[in-house]
Amino acid sequence: MTRYLLLLVLAALLAACVSPPQQRPAALVQGERYLEMGVQSFRADDYAGAANHFTQALSHYQGLDHQDGMLHSRINLAETALAVGNAAAAGRHLQAARLLAGGEANPRLQLLQSSAALRQGQHDAAVEMLAPLLDGAPRRDAIYRSALANRVDAALARGEADAAAWVERYAAALRGDDVPVFTARLSRFQGELARRGGDYRSAEGLLQQALDIYKAVPARPGTAATLEEWGALLLEQQRWEEAGDRYQRALHIRLWLLARHDVAADLRRLAAISEATGRSQRAAAQRRWAEIVAGDGRVDWGALQREVLPE
Repeated sequence: MTRYLLLLVLAALLAACVSPPQQRPAALVQGERYLEMGVQSFRADDYAGAANHFTQALSHYQGLDHQDGMLHSRINLAETALAVGNAAAAGRHLQAARLLAGGEANPRLQLLQSSAALRQGQHDAAVEMLAPLLDGAPRRDAIYRSALANRVDAALARGEADAAAWVERYAAALRGDDVPVFTARLSRFQGELARRGGDYRSAEGLLQQALDIYKAVPARPGTAATLEEWGALLLEQQRWEEAGDRYQRALHIRLWLLARHDVAADLRRLAAISEATGRSQRAAAQRRWAEIVAGDGRVDWGALQREVLPE
């Protein structure tokens, strides 16, 4: 009996033994490490660091001719470029990513293509790109909601008669969940509808609501975008000083992010405000720096801040 029990125990032990997991090649692990470091930097709004890590990943995977790794690196580089407003760089990475995808459907790639098109004012093209992502029954995943947000952006930019219906569809997709960046985006959409209806007070309240959400996360790009939309709302009412305050605050964030496209845009808006309030010398400096930043050359960010930012 004892021997029988010992045999049973031995059999159980043997059954529990499994082969050790196959060790993955060190080269693949290194590529994933570069990608992970890039993602961590991106989430910390360190887009320069993210771009550096994703570029390292791309070079590493190219050295292995690893198509999937190259595809992920290109997509991440495109998203990083979009985060700092560089639609041209994003377009180059997306073009390379399309070739790597080989015609296979990649929802994230399609979403980023629509975002790049919106950045470049190609609203009709963006709508066409978004159609496959929005077909079928509504979903609750991040890709679908982001695609829906882009579709709302396009509807508002094109002045579509059913823009409000798109905003409501976006709101319906968020019900039951509390994802801060999506909720803040909804407040901004609703604020834009209020502005177009001439209800400035409601629009300001909704933008303040969005700002509070973004700052609690915190989410720097969303905070800056909300301040810029608020500045535009105040400009429409010729409330120059208040508009200048919002754009100045947005500019500080865009400078921190080194988002050249958005820095240049904010400087141009501030120049218009300076001109309208009789500060032509300041307006000239802001325009000059806007042109420098909008170019491809090196920018002396310290000199820029000393000259155009208040003490």
